[in-house]
Amino acid sequence: MSSSVYFRSMNKISRLYFLQSPVKRSVQNVNTIRMLANISISKKKEKETFINIFPLLTETLIKSPKFAKHPQIGNWMKKILEYNMCGGKQSRGLATVYTYEMIEKPENITEESMKLARIMGWCVEMLHTHLVLFDDIMDGSTTRRGVSCWYRLPDVGLGAINDAALLHMAMFHILKIHFSQRSCYAKILDVFHDTLLNTSIGQHYDYMMAHRNKNDYTQFTIERYRIIADNKTAYYTFKLPVCLGLLHADKTDHETHKLAEDVTMEIGQFFQIQDDYIDCFSDESITGKVGTDIQEGKCTWLAVMALQRCNAEQRSLFEQCYGSSEPIDVQRIKQLYETLELPLLYKEYERNVYNRVLERANNAASGALPSALILRLFNLIHKRKG
Repeated sequence: MSSSVYFRSMNKISRLYFLQSPVKRSVQNVNTIRMLANISISKKKEKETFINIFPLLTETLIKSPKFAKHPQIGNWMKKILEYNMCGGKQSRGLATVYTYEMIEKPENITEESMKLARIMGWCVEMLHTHLVLFDDIMDGSTTRRGVSCWYRLPDVGLGAINDAALLHMAMFHILKIHFSQRSCYAKILDVFHDTLLNTSIGQHYDYMMAHRNKNDYTQFTIERYRIIADNKTAYYTFKLPVCLGLLHADKTDHETHKLAEDVTMEIGQFFQIQDDYIDCFSDESITGKVGTDIQEGKCTWLAVMALQRCNAEQRSLFEQCYGSSEPIDVQRIKQLYETLELPLLYKEYERNVYNRVLERANNAASGALPSALILRLFNLIHKRKG
């Protein structure tokens, strides 16, 4: 199916969907998203193709003059990449590829341009891994994707801090090798630097909120939470990949980038709320990591909602148990969340976000950002378990 036929099909489906009654729409929500996801681009096939580019990434780094002079560092870099970047969902990298493929004119899409989109996507994954290495140390995490966190390996330890720095610079090295001759190179670097700054701001807020006076919950507000979610998660998880895909397609106009920011920040905020929910209620065997938000006293969506809804007795229990590593205290907080019906509140919020995203997609059908792209981005995380 050609891209033009694909977009016409998607727009037709969107129009038919919104002509239905709200009841019919709610019943058909999941099936609609599944149907949209299966049109044209095979997600499974694209992920396989994306993964197949990974060896090229490591080989390019190891053979580059900087690393060739230091074979030991090159081999260590290969170990960092293979241990930390294989096995995940690669949703950020894939979002970069999807954006380029859906935005670019069909006649401009070549094997080379798609290869560059995938390399750009892997650079986003490198940024994610760089941040994860720091995050696991700061949070004292034990597992990631079902294996020990990198810093917990006997031959790594706090050397993981320097490894994160190596990964950071290797990412920019890859970008220089493949994109330095492009007219959009300076803008690409600006987007990465801006994203790193915003994410660092979000990480600071997240860390400081967890290390405040343990009896002070005055800053556990939805406004403060949104600042954390936007900066810590939304910028690099959704805004960055989409902006890069647009730049690779030479789309630099303000209207398209502003629309992309509005859409991606809403999806990104939902992703963080979803992450908070998964940290508390999902099974470690599914997520591959142990949830620690309650033990660390993090400012999560669940904690903010609980404080909004609890009575005086429940608040006293929350203040007594939240931030404790004792299993019984953690269980009491989870039980309090259940009593306050936060799982039901989360499901309601998820449905509302879902409907807003579908409405955005419908409104964007003839605009600067294809409805198919908006739906594909949301489908990367909708109903995820870990």
